[in-house]
Amino acid sequence: MAEAEGRRLGKHSAAELLGDWRAAERDVAAAQANADSASLAERAAQVARVAAQETSDAARLSQVAAERASEAANRTAEAAMVSATAAAGDRADADTALDDAQRAETEAGDRFRDAQRLGFPQPEGNVEPSQA
Repeated sequence: MAEAEGRRLGKHSAAELLGDWRAAERDVAAAQANADSASLAERAAQVARVAAQETSDAARLSQVAAERASEAANRTAEAAMVSATAAAGDRADADTALDDAQRAETEAGDRFRDAQRLGFPQPEGNVEPSQA
């Protein structure tokens, strides 16, 4: 049987066969490491693809948000302009009302003093309204 086994294996020595086996084991280990590296690279590429898609989506959403913010800013500016115009009108009306009130006060005071000089009855204690 040993002779038949020897013919099957050829004329190789045990050392050569053992060396071939060990070399094959190293080749398997290297191939496994390469397969593992390729698997990791494939997974990294998948993660990168997903990240790129998410980045694209985020950029699109950022653009939409920027457009909406710009539109809102324009509407706010328009509202501020309307408000400023209304406020300017209110201020002009208030200034006119103040001028009218001051003029009326001055005229009323002048009439009061004129009446005093002409001998109209004076208020008790001869006190002007601004001194009361």
